[in-house]
Amino acid sequence: MIMFKFQWWKAALASLPMACAAGLVQAQTFSDGLGSISQAEVRMELDGAPPGIREQMNREQMTRFIGNVLTERRLEGAARVAGTADLPQVKASIMRATREIVARAYMEGETDKLAASLPDLTELARERYLANLAAHVVPEGIRVSHILFTVNDEEEDKREAAVKARAVQVLKQLREGADFAELAKEHSEDPGSKRAGGEIRGWSDKGRFVPPFEEAAYALKPGEVSDLVRTRFGYHIIKLHEKREARQKSFEEVKAGLVSALRQEFLGNKRAEWMKQFQGDKPVELDDATLEALKKP
Repeated sequence: MIMFKFQWWKAALASLPMACAAGLVQAQTFSDGLGSISQAEVRMELDGAPPGIREQMNREQMTRFIGNVLTERRLEGAARVAGTADLPQVKASIMRATREIVARAYMEGETDKLAASLPDLTELARERYLANLAAHVVPEGIRVSHILFTVNDEEEDKREAAVKARAVQVLKQLREGADFAELAKEHSEDPGSKRAGGEIRGWSDKGRFVPPFEEAAYALKPGEVSDLVRTRFGYHIIKLHEKREARQKSFEEVKAGLVSALRQEFLGNKRAEWMKQFQGDKPVELDDATLEALKKP
């Protein structure tokens, strides 16, 4: 029954939240024709929902949830009549689930208390930033498009000559004013960028491309198109969109991430120290005969 509910919660994420109408008369009981449940009982069931889900539920999701609860209740009743609840494996599962849920809730509450006791870590974050400036650099990069005409180095020269001739014709069209993106969609053999008009999405940090491609790309000015560039992949025609110089990120840019990492580090240490009071001070010993006995149902 627990799995039944949690699978439903996952489906609930797919829909949009419902706007609650203030001032309307609220139903105090709900029925599916075979049973009923009070609003107070539904609220208790909702208290077990994963964080954030309850507030996002729309009318359809809420009514489905209530219907699921009523169905589960009838299933539980039938299971108890059948004696399912008294089976050893069922009792063991309930005991373990109860222990895990209670222990987890306790740990989360205590962790929140530990988190609230953490000091302001801004200055320590600044120290770490200054001690490792190289880790906070925006590298030099470019945004480019290309049209690729593939050549297999193992193919004969005649095949390469034909590919090069085709690339030369496309380059000629570009020099005459043809649209780069349209020609890339028509001729490029790079499946990763062909659909996007040859554009390699996002910024590409320096060092990403093979040397001949990169040297040609960085020699361009924004808006310029290269001559044919031969790499091990074949012939490229490159268009540079934008160039970015390397720069040092400011502390303000990285502050949130550094402080968050420090909080997790400090909290992890505090939580580990807090957990020691519940952990044994020596390893559990188990002989072979007892191990074999425990492995049998």
